[in-house]
Amino acid sequence: MTAREVEFRTSGHTGSPTVWLRTREQLRAEAELIANELVGEVEQIVSFAPVEHLFGKLFAQILPELRGVPVHHLTHAPAGLPPEVEKKRTLFVCLPSSWLLLRHLLGQLKALPSAVALHGTGPTVQATDEVLEALSGNGFRAFELFGSTETGGIAHREITPPGVDAGRWQLLPDVEFADPGESPGQWLHIRSPRLARRGDMAFKPESWRLPDVIHRDGRSFEFKGRASALIKVNGARVNLEELATALRNSVDGLDVACLPVHDPVRAEHYELFYSLDRDLSRQQIFARLRSVMHDFTPPRAMHQVRRIPRTATGKIAVTALYALTQQKPRVALEGAS
Repeated sequence: MTAREVEFRTSGHTGSPTVWLRTREQLRAEAELIANELVGEVEQIVSFAPVEHLFGKLFAQILPELRGVPVHHLTHAPAGLPPEVEKKRTLFVCLPSSWLLLRHLLGQLKALPSAVALHGTGPTVQATDEVLEALSGNGFRAFELFGSTETGGIAHREITPPGVDAGRWQLLPDVEFADPGESPGQWLHIRSPRLARRGDMAFKPESWRLPDVIHRDGRSFEFKGRASALIKVNGARVNLEELATALRNSVDGLDVACLPVHDPVRAEHYELFYSLDRDLSRQQIFARLRSVMHDFTPPRAMHQVRRIPRTATGKIAVTALYALTQQKPRVALEGAS
């Protein structure tokens, strides 16, 4: 890493986290580009995003420095907006779980002269729709960013009230598709001057292909789904295949399946199913995971089943698996991570 580079890490699960390096020039360029494209003039920033991650670094640290505006870092449990936030044009830097708080602050949001939200690190949630619907006609604007630590921001789209089509993702001005032609179900493969350099690379790549399937149309695309078992739980990456394999290999006779689910607070989450010929407590499962994985995000719920049903090709038979659930889901232990 050079003095001009800033280090970011993507979550590791069976080994060390992957290090990604971005130059300070790249960070400033991205914050300025997105602010000019979507945000406009603001007098302050209210952020729920940690600055250790790229999204928070860009809009809760770099952008305030560039614009010379104050930033207020809030947890997800304040009683309300601090008094100094009132009567100023405000940018909110939001994670999926931030919208639950904003839903309880609608009166203060309506009193602001103007407000805009940038949403990143995962899909929107039900509370997002509720906030947009409540603030409809009030001048509140919200935008969703599509990107990754490896690529930086790739595309954006406006978050619309319930019942209004959100539309397609629009590429940011300095991003291009790397593949020459359009075809249904192709990979998201892009070129950008803001691509990060992986720690083991001598130079940043000329292009980067993500494990996301899209349908292209000009400089826009429709996101069709993630082609791997990688999800984000409020910004923290979770590789469901790696997690299940690590746990399965740690106990003789244990079979495991980790299934992604939509979560009203975190947007994306997962539930853990396991089968064993003897009892295995939640505490024992978490102890096993800690012993074999560098880091892990606890499941939303756990289910013990008689067996993990699979298809002829070895894939999880999801419908049959849920039908075998023997008891109500066990809520994952608080503080297990």
